[in-house]
Amino acid sequence: MFRVGEFSRIASVTIETLRHYDAIDLFKPAKVDPFTGYRYYNAGQLQTLNQILALKDVGLSLEEIKRLLQDNPTIEEVRDILKAQLKLIDNTIDEAQRRRERISTRLNNLEMDGTFPSFDISLKAVDAFTVAAIRETIATVEDIPQRWNTLFTMIAEWIQANRLQIGFPMALYHDEGYTRTHVDTECAFLLRGVEIEDVPAPTHPIVIRQIDAIPQAATVVVADFHQKVRGLEPAYEAIGQWIANNQYHITAAPREIYYGSPATGDLTAEIQFPVMKA
Repeated sequence: MFRVGEFSRIASVTIETLRHYDAIDLFKPAKVDPFTGYRYYNAGQLQTLNQILALKDVGLSLEEIKRLLQDNPTIEEVRDILKAQLKLIDNTIDEAQRRRERISTRLNNLEMDGTFPSFDISLKAVDAFTVAAIRETIATVEDIPQRWNTLFTMIAEWIQANRLQIGFPMALYHDEGYTRTHVDTECAFLLRGVEIEDVPAPTHPIVIRQIDAIPQAATVVVADFHQKVRGLEPAYEAIGQWIANNQYHITAAPREIYYGSPATGDLTAEIQFPVMKA
């Protein structure tokens, strides 16, 4: 038997750590002298302590380790736990890398013009979702606001008539490049809380479809754009410059997602460009 100080040296663990593990019932001494209160450990406990230290080293909390040891897991169960922890670490690394890229972008902007950018452009992943939509080629860009108002109204009325839960409105541009005539656009409303196969058949020209997920989207949020002289044009210019400066290329049609309402004076747009490193 070893006294706590001796066991501490052998195991390369501080006395304070051993006392803490005892206090939380994670790792108890083999014997406690009832008169002196001295803790005693035996050599057989080294394996258990090493297991605790190994699990702690991979990121498990002491409470998680305690539950794990109480359940007496199989090798396969321990393997699954370690795989899950590895996945968590990978996600943390990915998020740290994205944060590093955002910081690098801000540094590049500062070095180019000595000021913070007018628009806060960032990268993010966007999940897939189901929409009710109408795709239509509109004669000119000047006709878009009035025509979109009609299309959005048609879709909203159909959603309400079928008692579906309506989400945010959005628009997509399907032309390969910018054009002022024969503009290929799509208006849509997110359908909340429903799978695509459970949506009733729509009336023409409405279609039900899934908007694909975006692994990486360059995004910018613009508040009160309807009150600005040039609307969203400066934001598009800024995000285009950002994409070029940071060596990305566009992989799919851009989207505009709208929040709020012009009636309440708080209309906000989020522009999303699917991108990939060049």
